[in-house]
Amino acid sequence: MVGKIVVSLVSLILLVGVIVGVVVVVHKNGDNDDDKSTKVQMKKVDEFCQPTSFKDACVQSLDKVASNDSATIKDYIMAAFEYTVQEIKKSLHETGKTNVNKESDPYNHMAVEDCKVLLEDAIEELESTLKKVNENEMKSLNDKVYDILTYVSAVYSYQSECIDSIDKPEYKSAIEKYLVNSTQLSNNAIDIVAKISSALQSSGFQIPDGLLNRKLLEANYQIGHDNYPTWFPVADRKLLANTPTPHAIVAKDGSGKFKTVSDALKAYPQKHQGKYIVYVKAGVYNEQVLVDKKQPNVFIFGDGAGKTIITSDKNVAILKFTTMNSATFGKYALSLQFI
Repeated sequence: MVGKIVVSLVSLILLVGVIVGVVVVVHKNGDNDDDKSTKVQMKKVDEFCQPTSFKDACVQSLDKVASNDSATIKDYIMAAFEYTVQEIKKSLHETGKTNVNKESDPYNHMAVEDCKVLLEDAIEELESTLKKVNENEMKSLNDKVYDILTYVSAVYSYQSECIDSIDKPEYKSAIEKYLVNSTQLSNNAIDIVAKISSALQSSGFQIPDGLLNRKLLEANYQIGHDNYPTWFPVADRKLLANTPTPHAIVAKDGSGKFKTVSDALKAYPQKHQGKYIVYVKAGVYNEQVLVDKKQPNVFIFGDGAGKTIITSDKNVAILKFTTMNSATFGKYALSLQFI
């Protein structure tokens, strides 16, 4: 009887040992599979971030998709850009806490206010980029690479201009600190768009042929047979050839509805559809013209070079205007053409 009990106990111990062994083996094998998957994902993240200037920031921006085995190149781009948008929003929030007395330091007050506007513009540009990427399959993004590169370059430039315009060290260093992450990520965004094809050829991603191999910018602009620059759209050439009916006529001598271009832009109708055409008659117009974000698709034409002239004198060095506020013709709209 005792022998049977001993045998039973030994059998039970062996059975438990086998079960434990199976569990350990299965668990260990599972770990190996997970390790392999993790290594594959890490390799993809590393390859995606390889061309970027700030790799640690890039890796951090991909945390959302790093563990997703089925993530596509589009998912990686979206994750990187979405993370960048959030960082710029944080920068804007912190910059908003910087107050400069307008009376005692008007220049730096203007510069910090410019920063807020520039960061808002950066967010808007990058969100437009996200929309373009999200609405298109990778194969169709080939035709939009130039637009996307323009957008992300603008995002970086806005932040650089923000910092460069401030001349007091205490304000500059504070703003720079707020913008460290967002400027690094914006720089990475340019690198990603510009170099993604060559960086990921060896990975598991499917990169469309010629994604970034197209010529993005002509080295020289040329004048066509109709005396318009070659970059000027054919549709707009036809528009001018047929002498378009303007929505607003500007004439310094009072022969038009408006005497200044600025007044013509103030008359831009709410919810206007299509082009808003402004004809500026010959004359010298001494004014600063600003086209607002709420005035998209403005088309301004005059009587020709040397005849219709718009000029301004907001000098940066002498009058202490920031660069952003010194432009004779400031474009803040989504689309503007000036011929």
